[in-house]
Amino acid sequence: MLSFQYLRARTLDEALELLQKFGSNASILAGGTDLLVSLRDGIKRPDYVIDVKPIPEMHDISVASDGGLTMGAGVTINQLLEFGDLPRGMLAIRQAASSLGSYQVRSRATVGGNLCNASPACDLGPPLLVLGAVLKVVSKQGDRLIPVRQFFEGVKTTCLRPDEVVTEIRVPPAETTISVFLKRKRIRGHDLAIVNAAGALSEDGRLRIALGAVAPRPLLIDDLDQSMLKQPRNVIEIVLSSISPIDDVRGSALYRRYMVETLVSEIIRHFSGQHFEG
Repeated sequence: MLSFQYLRARTLDEALELLQKFGSNASILAGGTDLLVSLRDGIKRPDYVIDVKPIPEMHDISVASDGGLTMGAGVTINQLLEFGDLPRGMLAIRQAASSLGSYQVRSRATVGGNLCNASPACDLGPPLLVLGAVLKVVSKQGDRLIPVRQFFEGVKTTCLRPDEVVTEIRVPPAETTISVFLKRKRIRGHDLAIVNAAGALSEDGRLRIALGAVAPRPLLIDDLDQSMLKQPRNVIEIVLSSISPIDDVRGSALYRRYMVETLVSEIIRHFSGQHFEG
């Protein structure tokens, strides 16, 4: 029978003290939508579960004067969706959030938890990758900023040390960016992605495409530019050469390759002929 000690951190300092003390023997509880399933199924067997929900600053969300977005790691998906000031260039984040789970799940699931669970199919990974997001990570030894593109290391693994916790997700200004998120799943309701994809096109011509559920971690392809939209097949081939899908209960590797081609084609059509406002 699974047994662990539940610890409730009311401040960030309390959480860091507990992580310093228990580190690799502890798991962080935020929304719990992933952790509780892992505990039930015996995938994770921590000696301690540290609840960070009571920490006030983990639930803040704001847009700075320069248009950059900052979200506390404890911001729920519904809280993000209800935030009325999300910059227009970050539409892909809203689209990804709205595709994640059911309303009940979105009321519990957190932005930080979706990333830290590090599922190859996580929905917020691709839009945050194409928008160049950075994570603020804190421990008793100090803070560090980790680009999302460096955060994921493999299936359910990240570069977080045992004594660290993600406190913020920062998205740089995107006023002169167009972004989009697309997803294919088995059913019309809530489900994990068979394949998901995000694209971002900047006014300077930089084109970025990110994909989920086609490699051991969410994948970013950013050696692209707007001129390549005139030759869609070349973009598709570059993307297809970067992925390594597998067969699983949601779809075959072959089907995923077809879906990647379909989604990338949709992204290219979305961006083709776009004009930026001066």
